[in-house]
Amino acid sequence: MITFVSWVLRRVVAEAERLHHDPAAVRRELEVLEEQLVSGAIDEEEFDRREDALLDRMEAVRQQPGGGAA
Repeated sequence: MITFVSWVLRRVVAEAERLHHDPAAVRRELEVLEEQLVSGAIDEEEFDRREDALLDRMEAVRQQPGGGAA
């Protein structure tokens, strides 16, 4: 049972890392962020803070080997 749980946890972590490093996922997050700003769900300060973090993440993905296709 513990082996199965460990396997599941490793798979969940691997998928989370894959999504974190997927340029398309970052672009989708940027789109959602912009929609939140336009709708008034967040203010410009929050938008800027979160956008900077996403753009930093995108740049890190591009600098990784094989990550340049964005």
